[in-house]
Amino acid sequence: MTDTVSPQAWAAFWTCLVIALASSSISITITQTELFAPLRAWATKIHPMVGHLLHCFYCTSHWAVIAGILIYQPVLVSSGHHAADLIVSAFFTITVATLTSGLIFSVFLAAMAKAMKERVLKRMLSEDA
Repeated sequence: MTDTVSPQAWAAFWTCLVIALASSSISITITQTELFAPLRAWATKIHPMVGHLLHCFYCTSHWAVIAGILIYQPVLVSSGHHAADLIVSAFFTITVATLTSGLIFSVFLAAMAKAMKERVLKRMLSEDA
């Protein structure tokens, strides 16, 4: 087989990758940082399910990816059915975003655990003095 990937397919792949990374960053920022805590609290007051969507990076990344796919419309696999092609691109991109978010979240948790241990250690050392 000497099939090669077309430049359009590479461009679509690159677009999906960029959308995935941006969506991952957006979803982690909205769901995990103090900057968006008021938005999450407000959303929870509106309806518990709306609040859940803004507390869950997995859920939020879906909406960010769908927005990116609808704006840029990358087609990874061309079947001749544009809507089906965009759905495939969306779920591929959601998968990459989820893997990236999981990695970022793991690093975030490790950093938080380290900070907590440092606080406990400083408190213990200051009590001993």
